[in-house]
Amino acid sequence: MITRLLTVAAIVAAGVAVPGGAHAAPAPFHDNFDNAVDADPAYGLNDNLKQRQGTGAVTYSRVSGKWNTGDVPRPWYAQVGHPNHLGRLSMHLGTTAVRLDAPSTGSSISATLTPVAGDRTSGDWSSIALGRSANSWGYVSNQDIDLGFLVRANGGVQIFRQGSPVVTLPAFASAKDDGSFDVTLKLVGTKLDLTVNGQSETISLGTAVPTERLWVYLGRYSDNDKTVSLVDDLRVEQLDSDDLRKLPGSRLRYYGYFGARLNQAGGNHLPEVRGRSNLNWVQISDVDAYRPEVLRDCAPEGCVVHTGNEFFDCDAAGCPLYPNAAERWQVLASKVRPYLDRVAGFVLQDEPFHHGASFADVEFSAQQIKNTFPGKKVMLIEAGVRVDDAFRVPAAVDWVGFDEYCAGYEAVEARMTELEERAPGKELFLLPEAAPQSWCADRTDADLESTQYLYLALARQHPAFVGIMVFGPWTGVGPAATGPGTPVPSKFPRATEAQERVAALVLGDARLPG
Repeated sequence: MITRLLTVAAIVAAGVAVPGGAHAAPAPFHDNFDNAVDADPAYGLNDNLKQRQGTGAVTYSRVSGKWNTGDVPRPWYAQVGHPNHLGRLSMHLGTTAVRLDAPSTGSSISATLTPVAGDRTSGDWSSIALGRSANSWGYVSNQDIDLGFLVRANGGVQIFRQGSPVVTLPAFASAKDDGSFDVTLKLVGTKLDLTVNGQSETISLGTAVPTERLWVYLGRYSDNDKTVSLVDDLRVEQLDSDDLRKLPGSRLRYYGYFGARLNQAGGNHLPEVRGRSNLNWVQISDVDAYRPEVLRDCAPEGCVVHTGNEFFDCDAAGCPLYPNAAERWQVLASKVRPYLDRVAGFVLQDEPFHHGASFADVEFSAQQIKNTFPGKKVMLIEAGVRVDDAFRVPAAVDWVGFDEYCAGYEAVEARMTELEERAPGKELFLLPEAAPQSWCADRTDADLESTQYLYLALARQHPAFVGIMVFGPWTGVGPAATGPGTPVPSKFPRATEAQERVAALVLGDARLPG
C-alpha cells in the first residue's frame, strides 16, 4: 500500500523518480496559514499551500504529540482556517502535534505560539520539537527529540535535549493580551539563543544539536478539551524541500476536479476545493435555467465550462447535434462573457464519441467555440475505450483528456501512450476517480488513496500530460460499507488527503526564493 505521507517514501512508493544529484541550496520557509478551507475530512491542514507559502508546497502530517503512544488523533484535532481562528493552525480537544514534511537544514526557527487562546495563567503548553527522525511522536521530552522547547500559557519555558531537561525558566516571559508568544530558537554551536516576546537568554546545551536534517514538530499539551492552542507565522531559516517539488522540466501544472459544479441539485463545490485546484470542470446550463453566477467562485482562468448541453442531443440512440446548435451555443457564450476572466476554456460534450457523436459534429462544436473565444482553450474528454487507432482530435481542440476508471497501472499507461500517439502536439489530461464507480463499487478509501499517487506517478513519466482533473468525489456509488448514495469527501479521508498532497506538488514547486 502506498504510504499516506507524500515524502520521499510516498513518492518512491508511487513509482515517481525523486530528484537526484546536486540539490538546490536550501531555501527559507514561511507559512502564514492564511485562506485555507477548513472542511471535513482534511480540515485545511494542507489546503491553499501555494498561497500560504509563496511558491511553496510543503505539506504537514498529523502525529500523536504524546509521550506514550503513537496513535494519531482524529483530523479535527489539528486544523487550519477554523472559523474562530482564521489564518492560524489551531489545535483542539487535548494533546496533538503536526510535523512539517520537509526537514530543516538551518539553525533558526520562529513562530507565534498561543498555548491557550485568551489565557495567560494556565500551565498548558505549546511546543516546538526538532528531531532527526521523521517518525517521532513529536513529544518534547522523548529521547528521539534532539531539541525540545515548550512555553506555557503562564510564561514558563522549558528546554529538553534527547529526553533530558536542560533548563526550566518559570515566568520567563509575559504573554500578550491574547495569550500569544513570539518565539525564536537559534542554534549556535553548543548553545541555544532563545527569544520569547522580547525576553532573550543564551542556554548551554552541553553538546551541539546537529542541524543537517531536523524534522520540525509543532504540538500542544492539555487535558482540557475545551481550550484551543494556536500557531501562526511559522518561519524556518533553511528547509530542504527538494523531495516535495516538481521534477526539473516537468510540464505538469494543472490540478482540479471534474464535476465541481454539475447542476443545482448536485451543489457547487468550487469553494471547498479552492485551495487545492487551479482548473475545475463546471456546468452552468441547468435544465431549468442558466446559472453563470457560479463562475464567481472560479479562480481567475480557473474553470472550464461544459458545452455539451448546447451542442448535442444525446440519448441511448445516439448523439446528434441540435439543428440550432450554433444559436444554443451563442446563448451560453452570452451568459459566460461577464465572467470570462474566470474561464480558462470550454469543454465539449463529455465522451462524445463514446456516446455516438460523429467526428464532423465534434469538430463543428470545437470550431464554433474557438471562433467565438479564440483566446480560450477547447477541451475534449473521451472514454478511454475510444482512444484507439481510429481516434482523432479536431484541430481546434487544445486539451485532451481520457477517463479509464478502475483500471490498473499498465492499462492506464497503455492508454496514455496511445493518446500521445493519436493527439500529437496537444496538451493532455488524466482523470483519476475519487469515489468508487458502479463497476468497481468495492474500492476502499485506501484503494482510492493509492489511485491518486498512481496517477501522479504516471503523469510525471509522460511529459505530454500537463494536468490532473479528479473525477468526483461527488460522483459514484459511495462506499459499499455505508450503502448506496452520492459520495462525499468525508467518506474518503485518506483519498482526500492524498489529493491535497498531490495538488501541493502540482501547484507549487516548493522551491522558495532565497
